[in-house]
Amino acid sequence: MTTSCSNRKVNEVELYGNTFICIMDFDDYDVPDDWKEYDLMDGACSIMMPPNMRQTKMDGWDVIDEKRGTNFSYVDTVCYENDSVDWGRFLTEQKKEHYYVRVYIDYMRGTAGTFAKPQDDVYNVDVMRQLEQMAYDEVEDKDLILNGPFVDMFPTNRWNRDKVVPEYANILDTYYRRKGLTGDGPVSVHIFIIQNDDKAVKMMMAYHDKDSLEFKDLFKSVKTFKWKQ
Repeated sequence: MTTSCSNRKVNEVELYGNTFICIMDFDDYDVPDDWKEYDLMDGACSIMMPPNMRQTKMDGWDVIDEKRGTNFSYVDTVCYENDSVDWGRFLTEQKKEHYYVRVYIDYMRGTAGTFAKPQDDVYNVDVMRQLEQMAYDEVEDKDLILNGPFVDMFPTNRWNRDKVVPEYANILDTYYRRKGLTGDGPVSVHIFIIQNDDKAVKMMMAYHDKDSLEFKDLFKSVKTFKWKQ
């Protein structure tokens, strides 16, 4: 007996789309006018974020050590005026809508030569294996991974364009889709590593695929990263 299309149960990829697929792009990302730039790592670097994300000093109930990293979370932008929070309104709005979205940025420091130079090509088999293992270590339970992990390398947007050779940094991107833990469907995850000789950053970005329209450009924010020191 043939099941009609109208009665066929759709799978998760059909239902939520392929937001986990590679975002590799060698062209500059055209940053929307309403995005905001944030200095990171004591001014050593910066990144831009869409207006529905705000930097926070809290990771859940824990206070973030700003020397070691930072965190960005979703906020309802109507709760903000001139970056001042109406907490009563904020809590009310949060009860109306909640998104699982996370941007964690870890700072790594070493000595000269500890990490690759920003434009070094470090994309090779050994690095790919290490990054794939890193993804498994993050998830802990391999059975949670639905697709991937996959590994790519591509550049940030170029900066200091007035120079003969504009500057950029290569991004190592490890990405996968995993099962959701709350019954809200799969989660797409990207882990980015960007290096600069004696320092590096590791960024994890993730959200539920069902919310991909709300956060459709969030993964692209990594293209706005730049080293300043």
